[in-house]
Amino acid sequence: MAEKVILGLCTSGSRLKLAAARGPRFFRAQKKAYNQEKVLFGMARALLAKAGADLRSVDTICAARGPGRFTGIRISLTLAGALKAMAGAGVYTATLFEILALQAFESPDFRGWSAKTGGSRLAVLVHAFKDEYFCQLFKGGRALKFPRPDGEPVWLKSEEMKALLAGLARPLYIVADSEEDPAIYGLAPGDAALAPARVSKILPDYIIKAALAYKNKTLKPLYLKPAKYELENNVRP
Repeated sequence: MAEKVILGLCTSGSRLKLAAARGPRFFRAQKKAYNQEKVLFGMARALLAKAGADLRSVDTICAARGPGRFTGIRISLTLAGALKAMAGAGVYTATLFEILALQAFESPDFRGWSAKTGGSRLAVLVHAFKDEYFCQLFKGGRALKFPRPDGEPVWLKSEEMKALLAGLARPLYIVADSEEDPAIYGLAPGDAALAPARVSKILPDYIIKAALAYKNKTLKPLYLKPAKYELENNVRP
């Protein structure tokens, strides 16, 4: 029996990120591209070829479902839905919050901080648009296999986000996508622990790892920022 291949996709940000897992081995690729749909298939085929596979070999597809650009999110979710419908591939999705939280949770830095302080609270930050940011809190206790969401994600202006983070109970550990916004850790209060640079970005392997950990099968995009129509007419998304 041929070995199963898992394909991971993230088109939520400015960088197209792909991962392929075959057995214990991971293969990864990324490219900064605005029109990611134009390069997605070529990159996916090349990556799968390195894993000794092709699109027909994909048994499971894992996709990041946001938050991010609405059109961008749809690219990976559409491909996931197509492979599910046409090839019977299993589909799991994860949010950027879940991906970043798991990366931090499994890092030696977080484990050391938690052992030293007894802390378990994670705040995950993602840049939205201009001076707007997303945040979701997680519980990352040592008894857990992976961090658990502690409330729904929020969308706030920068000053509001600073106030939110400053008001959270301590000890507090913050992980953010500084690859998309190098200044994002400027929102953090001075007494919070900050994740190191190596996990402060979406790591392609963790698109797969987080999706398989949380086992969410929805293909509904997480697009937190309301559209202009919704704002003007007080319509909740």
